[in-house]
Amino acid sequence: MKKLIVTVVVLLIVKTSVFAQEKKETGIYFGAILGTQINDFNKHFAVDVDPKLYSFSIGADGEWTKNNYVIGLEFLYSSAKKDNNNGEIQYIGFRNTLSFGYNVTKSKKWKIEPNIGVVLNRNQLIVQNKNNTTFQNLINEQVSGNIGLNFKAVSKDGIFTGVKLGYILPFSGETEWENKVTGAATGLEDNMGAFYIQLHLGGLLDLTKKE
Repeated sequence: MKKLIVTVVVLLIVKTSVFAQEKKETGIYFGAILGTQINDFNKHFAVDVDPKLYSFSIGADGEWTKNNYVIGLEFLYSSAKKDNNNGEIQYIGFRNTLSFGYNVTKSKKWKIEPNIGVVLNRNQLIVQNKNNTTFQNLINEQVSGNIGLNFKAVSKDGIFTGVKLGYILPFSGETEWENKVTGAATGLEDNMGAFYIQLHLGGLLDLTKKE
């Protein structure tokens, strides 16, 4: 499934870059982000809590667009918490993404933008039991790929509402958690891949030259 998503998005970008007609449009998008992502870790931590986490994400992004091409920067913070009678797992994530996309439509009101990117990804887990006798503070940092698809609706005033779907694709597969305080390896490995959906709200600064 993951390979299929990657293949489809890449083919869309290549095909539309070659065949789609470019329109004369230049501008900068600025926006806020609300969303959620799914982290599905292995059940190998010190407390018996299901580590499949649905985190809430907030952030901001900016995108420069010229003709049909889009270059974007995104900064995102995510958090989630799950507990039961045994204990608690808390997730904290930070993501900085540089992305490259292409708008496949010719409309100024609607944008459909498949995109790929590079992500600096920092993940942290805090695990503890109810009696506070067991505690883990773990981090996992890596560079990943980002496969996404943007949908935007832009008003005449430049206000836009967008939805983005995508997947964080780790370059290294499963990577090892480290102790945050000591930096020691733990022997616990997880895939940091995550599906996500985001709501983008913001405005377009139109820099198109009037002819």
